[in-house]
Amino acid sequence: MKYYFPIHLNGDNRGCEAIAKGTALILKENKKNLIGLCTNTELDHRLKVDDYITLQPMCKKSILFRAENKIYKSIIHDAWKRKSFIYHYEYTPFLNQMTKDDIMISTGGDTMCYDENQVIYTVDYLHKRGIHSILWGCSIGEKNLTPRKLQALKQFSHIYARETLTQEVLANHNINNVSVFPDPAFVLEPTPCQLPKCFSRNEVIGINLSNYVMGGFDLNSAFAKEVDSLIKFILQSTDYQILLIPHVLWKGQDDRIISNLIKGKYDLNNRINILDSDNLNYCQIRYIISKCYCFIGARTHAAISAYSTCIPTIAIGYSIKSKGIAKDIGMPEEIIVDSINIRKNQLLDAFCHLLNEADSLSKHLHNIMDSYKQRCKNAIGIIDKL
Repeated sequence: MKYYFPIHLNGDNRGCEAIAKGTALILKENKKNLIGLCTNTELDHRLKVDDYITLQPMCKKSILFRAENKIYKSIIHDAWKRKSFIYHYEYTPFLNQMTKDDIMISTGGDTMCYDENQVIYTVDYLHKRGIHSILWGCSIGEKNLTPRKLQALKQFSHIYARETLTQEVLANHNINNVSVFPDPAFVLEPTPCQLPKCFSRNEVIGINLSNYVMGGFDLNSAFAKEVDSLIKFILQSTDYQILLIPHVLWKGQDDRIISNLIKGKYDLNNRINILDSDNLNYCQIRYIISKCYCFIGARTHAAISAYSTCIPTIAIGYSIKSKGIAKDIGMPEEIIVDSINIRKNQLLDAFCHLLNEADSLSKHLHNIMDSYKQRCKNAIGIIDKL
């Protein structure tokens, strides 16, 4: 039996790297039996993803395909059919390798929180062939659901939700083939590496921000004004260093853009630093986060690194995933910030609460984290059921 990961993509989203590595540890399989479809094998080799799974490059789009797709777009106006034409080219050569003895691990993460996409195409394709599939480590909110997504969710052999709020949403739609385990990234250990110089100057506040929570690649949104209040408070009222930690480097989602804007606007006294995440893999970034005094995270897998190393953390979210994970590990509501429905001074208030309760929050995480991580390993039981 082999396991196929068609939605791996690549590690320029360090969350994709983390899920692939964590899943390999949970499944305890030789990497020859774990096959991941990858859009950048050179990068994933550098990140050592291929120490855990076998990487298979996605087919490059030929000139003939580009011409056919252009014609198809001109005559077909249904958005899903147009997407499916592309997905057929990208995914069917990979999926056609699978037999009925194999299992698709659809590393869902939050992919079902956005537009209808390749998660739907791949499970539908394999369901018609009678091949088992698991939506692995997913989060899905009520507002994310569409009729096509609901149909796809029912086609999965099993669903592994990474927090209980998603299980509740799915149960409301009579989708009950669901188990809850922590995100597979929780099983990973930090890899020691050289710390940035800012750690030798004073305690460090780690901050990760994305275009999703900021409302775009600028500093003009309502949430950006709350970030403004937070940054000014740290610089004017404390001695902390600030380390901005990019975690997704994909084009169109690159966290470095926001980080550079913030450093350019506020760093008049060299207390704001940007981590060179491009040259670090996920577990190395986790090590650096583990040395921060506290952490503020927008990207789920950046926050998971902080939680897993017992660092007091503010979860910034715009969807069910951040709320669900924070709830399940017992984080107080005061340090879960909704970037879309932000209240004036809410982020600053959350930071002050974090500082006041830092010791008790860290102690709580130390008390529960070992057993919480251990639950990840129980996800192997899904395979036994199938």
